Amino acid sequence: MFLRKLAVVLILPLSACLDVETDVKIGEDEVITTATTMTLGRQLFDMVQAMGPQAGALCPADSVRVESPETVSCKINETLTVDEAIAEAAAAKSEDPFLGEMELVRLDEERLKISVPLDFEKIEGMPAELSTDNPMFSLIADGLAESEIVVRLRALEIESTNGAVSDDGTTVELVIPTLEILQPSGTLPETFDAVVKYRSCGLFGC
Repeated sequence: MFLRKLAVVLILPLSACLDVETDVKIGEDEVITTATTMTLGRQLFDMVQAMGPQAGALCPADSVRVESPETVSCKINETLTVDEAIAEAAAAKSEDPFLGEMELVRLDEERLKISVPLDFEKIEGMPAELSTDNPMFSLIADGLAESEIVVRLRALEIESTNGAVSDDGTTVELVIPTLEILQPSGTLPETFDAVVKYRSCGLFGC
């Protein structure tokens, strides 16, 4: 769970050095490819590695790692079909109350409707390390001031969305300040919504 991953690193005083970027592409062959990159400051990464098995949540052994003297980036690639993604979304709705408003449905042979909840005040079971009761919470909040979670969704065409669409109409981007998860400001919409056309079937269908 992403919140558990955050809890591992945000209790450390170098939490400012944490950014997450996810690219999701829905292909015409109904294969969804996801690439997630988490970038940590070098000192923070070394401290997390010293935590042992917990570090695997942030930078799994099969991830692609790019290191420099200042930062370490861990990239995780995943692939699944549209049907598998729909099944996972349905399962998440029953397992996590916050995800109860998640929606991934076929509108027809060419299009999908996607809705992801952004009302973080509804999150239940927030890790104790990320609550205001934690004496280090103010330090964590200050450190996250510049951190972001960026999600890009790519398809043949973005038909409608409340996100930011690229000039060519094939990509929608959502940028969430990481601090919004811990201290919701009420400025985000309740859900991120998009209708995407990921293939063109023509007159004779797919």
